[in-house]
Amino acid sequence: MKKLILYIFISIFLPFVNLGLASTDNGGKGTAVVNSTGLYIDGKPFHILAGEIHYFRVLPQYWRDRLLKLKACGLNTVSTYCPWSAHEPRQNTFDFSGNLNVREFLEICKELDIKVMFRPGPYICSEWDFGGLPWWLLKDSNIVIRSRDPKFYNPASVYMKRILKEAEPYFCNNGGPIVAIQIENGYASYGNDKKYIEDLRDLVLETGFKGIIYTADGDSPTRLNANNVKGVWRTLMCGTNLEKSLDFMNKIQPNTPQIVSELWSGQGIKLKTPMRVRNIEKLAEEIDTILAKKYHLVLYMFHGGRTGITSGVSKTPTSPFIPFVSSYDTDALIDESGYLKPKYFAFRNVFLKYNPDASKYPIPPNPEKASYGNIEFTQYASMLDNLENLTTKTQKSFRMLSMEEMDQGFGFIHYSTKIEKPLFPLNITLQGISDYAWVDFEGERKAEFSHDAPQTSIDIDVPENGGRLDILVENQGRTNFSLVMDKNRKGILGGVVLNKQMFHSNWTMRSLPLSNLEKIEWRAIPSNKQKIKYPAFFKAKLSIKNPKDTYLTFGKSGRGYCWINGYQLARYDKTSPLITMHIPATLLKSGENTIEILELENADLSNIKSVEEPVGNVKGEIKVLK
Repeated sequence: MKKLILYIFISIFLPFVNLGLASTDNGGKGTAVVNSTGLYIDGKPFHILAGEIHYFRVLPQYWRDRLLKLKACGLNTVSTYCPWSAHEPRQNTFDFSGNLNVREFLEICKELDIKVMFRPGPYICSEWDFGGLPWWLLKDSNIVIRSRDPKFYNPASVYMKRILKEAEPYFCNNGGPIVAIQIENGYASYGNDKKYIEDLRDLVLETGFKGIIYTADGDSPTRLNANNVKGVWRTLMCGTNLEKSLDFMNKIQPNTPQIVSELWSGQGIKLKTPMRVRNIEKLAEEIDTILAKKYHLVLYMFHGGRTGITSGVSKTPTSPFIPFVSSYDTDALIDESGYLKPKYFAFRNVFLKYNPDASKYPIPPNPEKASYGNIEFTQYASMLDNLENLTTKTQKSFRMLSMEEMDQGFGFIHYSTKIEKPLFPLNITLQGISDYAWVDFEGERKAEFSHDAPQTSIDIDVPENGGRLDILVENQGRTNFSLVMDKNRKGILGGVVLNKQMFHSNWTMRSLPLSNLEKIEWRAIPSNKQKIKYPAFFKAKLSIKNPKDTYLTFGKSGRGYCWINGYQLARYDKTSPLITMHIPATLLKSGENTIEILELENADLSNIKSVEEPVGNVKGEIKVLK
C-alpha cells in the first residue's frame, strides 16, 4: 500500500517539482525549481555560484571562518558531500558528533544565508576510503555494491533515511538553506541501473523535499549514458574545456539550465606524483565566460581540509595502486590552514561581477602561524613488542581471515602460527597481500612485501622444534573509484603457500586499529638505534606558550602515522609531493604537547621539525605553497 501511495505521489507531483521541464511553474516560497526557463529559489531567479567545503574534513571550530570566506569571495552557495562510512562506522551505529555534526554546519549556513547543495551519496568518491562506502559492507564477499542488491541497497537506504532526517529541518521547504540534493555520484562511470537511481530519488521524495534533485557525471558520452531519470537534473563534472563540455550538456539536456556541479579547480594529491596546479588566469577567464552565459558553477574544492587516514586509493583495471595523501588541499582557493591563496582573489574578482552585493562582506584574516623548531623524540616502543597492548580483538581460525572478516576497518592486522620442521627446505609464499606485509620468523625479520611486489616468496630454515611465523599487514587505503572498487578487502587474501601447498593451520589473528595508544609500554630510545625493531612508535614533548597553526616536516625519509595530543592526525610518506603536514592550532595547547609517530621504516628522526609554511613538490619543483 505504501508503494502504491508513493507511485501516485510521484506520478502527480514529480512533473511539477524539482525539475519542472514540461512547465514554466517557478514554484513559490520554500521551493527550488529547475525548468525550461531557468532556476528559481522561492519563486525568484537564482544564479548558483558555489564552492565545495566538506564539513567532515574541517574541524568544527573553523566552519564559520571558512563559510565567511566563501561568502566574501562572492559565492552564495556551499556544496558538501556526506561520508556514509564516517557517519555509520558500524552498521546501525551512527555518529553525528564533532566534525560530523552536520546539523551544526547547516545551522551556520542558515545563519549566514548561504544556500546548500547537499550530497549524501550513498557513494561520494571524494578520494575518500572506498568512496565513502562503509568498510563493513565488505564482510559479505557476495555483495554487489552501488546496486539494488538487497545486501547493499537495504543498508544504503537505512543510511540515506538517517542522513536525510538530520538534514530535513534545513530543507528549503522547512525554511532552511538546502535547495538541492544529489543522489549517487558519477554513477555513469560505474553502472547503468536506472532503477537504482530512481529508487534513490524516491527516498528523497519520501521526505517531502521540495527542492532540486540532481545527479553529477563526467564530461563524455560514455560517462553520461546512465542517468536520464525523470525529475532529476543532470549536471556536469569537469576540469577543462568548460564551454565545450557545457555545449555537450545542452545537446543531451536541451532547453534546461546547465551547471558544472564540480569544476575541478584543483586536483587530489597522490603519492609518487608531483602536485598539479591549474593556471589561475586561464581558469578565471573560463569561469567568467561561462558565468556570462548564465551557467551555474560549483568550485571543487573551495577549501579542501584534511582526510587523515581515511584517504582513498587511485586504481583502475589498467593503472597501479597509488594512495592519496592525508591532506585534501587540492590546490583549492583556501589552503588546509584557512590561508587565502592568489587563486581566491583572482576568482573573487570574477564572482563579484555576477554577485556585486557580496563586496560588502569583509574578508576574514588569514590564520597566524608559527615555527616551533626541531622535535626531539625521547621514547620509543616496538609495535610487535606491544601486540597485546594494541590488540582490540583476537580470533583463531584454520584459515587467514581478512581485516573485514575480523570486523575491522582500518589500521593493521597481525597473523601468527607455529610451523613444524619439514623434511625439506621450506619456501613460504604470501598470496594476495593487501597492502603491505612484514614477515618475521622466530622474532627475526625475513622479508617485507607490498601489494605490487614481483615476488612474495622467501626460504626459511626451520629448527628441530619448529618456529613461530608472524605476518603484520598494513591497510594503506581502499580504492575510491572505478570498476575495481569491489576488490577492496584488506589483509592476506589468498593465504600462505608452503612448498606449493596451501597452509591452513591454527592461525591466530589480532586486530590493530591503532585507535588508542594509551596502553603502549614506552622505553627510552637506546644509544644504539640499530636495536630498534620496526615498525616502532616514538614520542616527543613540545612546549608551547601561544599555540598557532604550524606544519611538521619529515624530511626525505620515512613513512608512517602521526598523533597530536592523542588525536590521530594523518599519514606521512617520503613519496608524497606534500612535504609538510598541517597541525591546526586548536589541536595544540598552551604548555606541554605530545607528538607520537609510528615509523614504519627507519627514518632519521632528526629530520622532523615544526615549520611555519607548507612545502610541496609542484611539477618537480620543491617550493613553499602560497
